[in-house]
Amino acid sequence: MAKLVLYTFGNLQQPRDHEQIQGFHDRNPFVYTSAENTPGFVDRSGNSWKRDHADREDDWGTREVSPRFLTAAENRDAPATLSVWEDVESVYAFTYNGFHAEVLTKRDEWFVKGDWPAYVAWWIPDDEIPTRTKGAERLEHLYDNGPTAYAFDFKSPFDAEGQPLRMDRQKIQERAKIVQSHMRPE
Repeated sequence: MAKLVLYTFGNLQQPRDHEQIQGFHDRNPFVYTSAENTPGFVDRSGNSWKRDHADREDDWGTREVSPRFLTAAENRDAPATLSVWEDVESVYAFTYNGFHAEVLTKRDEWFVKGDWPAYVAWWIPDDEIPTRTKGAERLEHLYDNGPTAYAFDFKSPFDAEGQPLRMDRQKIQERAKIVQSHMRPE
């Protein structure tokens, strides 16, 4: 059975330790926990508590990979995530609900707005482990070619067989309720 990979990439407006970025960092543990508790979530890079600690440095490839359209000069700090999901609907529900949705509403405070895509999705065989290098490559492909079965976004998703996908809205709503239930009290 195929798995869906989601690679996200952003360029922070300030260095990682700048006070303007602290709100982003403060939310990360809540976002990660919410993802891990969303039905359809499989795994994510940096999730070393699930693996042998000795493997942390090689966790899904080098962390020093960036898509080519971001130069070192403009790349103060560039957080990237790599996660694996059972289906498009689950990751869509997670992305646009709960803690992650809150982060998206504040992204202009923390991230440089670029003309490149902020994320890319693609399918892999069940026994394949995605890498950050592959994520950067797929993001570049989406940037260069638009959505294809090789690299796509939520506006034009594809299924595991490479066919255009019409997302199951009922499944998204069901997943979204679960994601929303993970919100911390203010």
